[in-house]
Formats: sequence, C-alpha cells, structure tokens
Amino acid sequence: MVWGLALVSLVAFVLAFTSHSPGWMALGILAGFVSGIAAALVFIDRHVRASSRPEHMTEREFEALRSTLRKPGPAPRQLPPSDNR
Repeated sequence: MVWGLALVSLVAFVLAFTSHSPGWMALGILAGFVSGIAAALVFIDRHVRASSRPEHMTEREFEALRSTLRKPGPAPRQLPPSDNR
C-alpha cells in the first residue's frame, strides 16, 4: 500500500509537470501532495509500530515491577504537635 501511494504520488507529479492544461496540472499537484502525505504517514506508522513495545505486560514483567516497589513498613515516627499558641 505504501509503495502504491508513493508511485501514485510520483505519477501525479509527472502528470502535473508534463501537462499543458491548467486543470490537469492542478489535479496532478493535488493528487501528488495528497498521496505523498498519505505515503509519509503510512511510513511513519509502520516505523512506530515496528519499534513500539506491546501494550500488555507479561506476568514476568509484573513481578519485576512489583519487586521494585517499596515494602510497606511501620508508620514513620512523628513529633507530637506543639502547644505554643
């Protein structure tokens, strides 16, 4: 799909630069930019999907995360409030 969009963009720009009609030129430029931007977005989407981590964590990852948390201990000792008013 991405290569098809890139090819459509290339053909559209060739049409725009070789045509003598303003209508075909405008259509070629419009189709070239739209399909070029779409191809770039598909390339970016593929790259992000290839380099991203899965959304769900495994049980082993949960255990590693739990081991990094602090264990609940006794409450910290605090001084009593002062009576100076």
